[in-house]
Amino acid sequence: VLHYKEILDKGKVSYQNKLWNGSYYNYDCSSGGHHDSIMADQLAGHWFLKASGLQDDDIFPPDRVKSSLKKIFENNVMMFEGGNMGAINGTRPDGSKDISSCQSEEFWVGVTYGLAANMIQEGLLDQAFQTAWGAYHVCWEWYGLAFQTPEAYMTDNIYRSLGYMRPLAIWSMQWALEKFHQDLMSS
Repeated sequence: VLHYKEILDKGKVSYQNKLWNGSYYNYDCSSGGHHDSIMADQLAGHWFLKASGLQDDDIFPPDRVKSSLKKIFENNVMMFEGGNMGAINGTRPDGSKDISSCQSEEFWVGVTYGLAANMIQEGLLDQAFQTAWGAYHVCWEWYGLAFQTPEAYMTDNIYRSLGYMRPLAIWSMQWALEKFHQDLMSS
């Protein structure tokens, strides 16, 4: 057990030193042109840990989590159609689409709902529901897909993988509300 704790302790330091840039966690620690892209799901590990009751503030310091979520909201949500599309997977620091891969310029419905659940866990309720609204708005109102929710869509009216399972992450929003905001659940 001590061996694994040593590995975890080294990893915590490395994660913060190599990826934290003062505002959010970089995509990677390379010198590549997209190393500082803003990933919508950069805090997926934090979301999973906190949702599982295993939150570790040494791995994900609360101030850095909030800063990252706010940056993701500003860049990956609000920069596209006024926040009415959900969260694009990747943006550049200036708010433009990261076009370094086809995945980075997609909006993944499940990632959007998971991000919204993470925001709910952190008390960013307005941002959470604006983020989730975008995925709903595109899938139901723009595309008329109803119960054929796709895995992904793009800004140019392309979508793929209808009936995908990851969008069931919408239920993680309900769970986060019940666990972290019980006051909102009573009527």
